[in-house]
Amino acid sequence: MPNSQNPSELWREALKLINRCPICSHAYQSGQAKIFAKVSSAGLVHLTCSECQSYFVAMIVVLGHGLSSVGIVTDLNFADASRLYRTETLTTDEIIDGFQTIENKHFIQSLLLTGTFV
Repeated sequence: MPNSQNPSELWREALKLINRCPICSHAYQSGQAKIFAKVSSAGLVHLTCSECQSYFVAMIVVLGHGLSSVGIVTDLNFADASRLYRTETLTTDEIIDGFQTIENKHFIQSLLLTGTFV
């Protein structure tokens, strides 16, 4: 990786590694990648396949003299991914409360009959 590159644009270099849709293997076009979050030396990039319309989100990190990335197929479009990134994270208490609600033996009945949680 050349040292002369602007660190804020190094994520584009990693897109050379993410060049095909994991669903249909269609080649991504360079303009399909949209960055929706950037923190220090890491960025979150959203890609939409022009062939099968699947979505892919990758985290790209600049590490010393190289790049690292990890990605996942998702059902979130760019707007959803951007919006959810900006929302507050769930607290431990909220997660426990949600689990207990789902574990309630009347949970499914309450959804089917009233459309509300018990």
